[in-house]
Amino acid sequence: MIAAEQKHKKKVMEDKSSSSSSSRNRKEEEIEILKRRISSHPLYGLLLENHMDCLKVTSILNEEGDQGMNIEDKQRYKKPSSSMHSSSELDLDLDQFMEAYCWALRELKEAIKEPQQETLEFIDKMHSQLTELTITNPAPPPNTSSGERD
Repeated sequence: MIAAEQKHKKKVMEDKSSSSSSSRNRKEEEIEILKRRISSHPLYGLLLENHMDCLKVTSILNEEGDQGMNIEDKQRYKKPSSSMHSSSELDLDLDQFMEAYCWALRELKEAIKEPQQETLEFIDKMHSQLTELTITNPAPPPNTSSGERD
């Protein structure tokens, strides 16, 4: 009788494990489908471009910009793809999301850029004032004949 109970418990545990694994695989598949839909969306290239602009403004990227993104990647992302595009409500939601995300990234870029520009202007003004002060009031040469001994 104990052996039968252990077999039953083992079977229940296996069923739960199988169900959990199946559920996990289903979730992973859904995530992959969503990733493909997003990457094939007509606004995906714009979204990437806006994201890269934000990174450039914050100086995370090198001077050339597009670190890790070569010309082929750019071309691929700029091409609108309709391979997974249908006119469902889900697509409408995705369209709205992509548009809102692009808008938010542009706004973020401007929000980051403005204080940086103000800081640079301030530094330039201070530099100009310091330069002006040193030109109009040059420092007097050191006077060694003021009673100092050699």
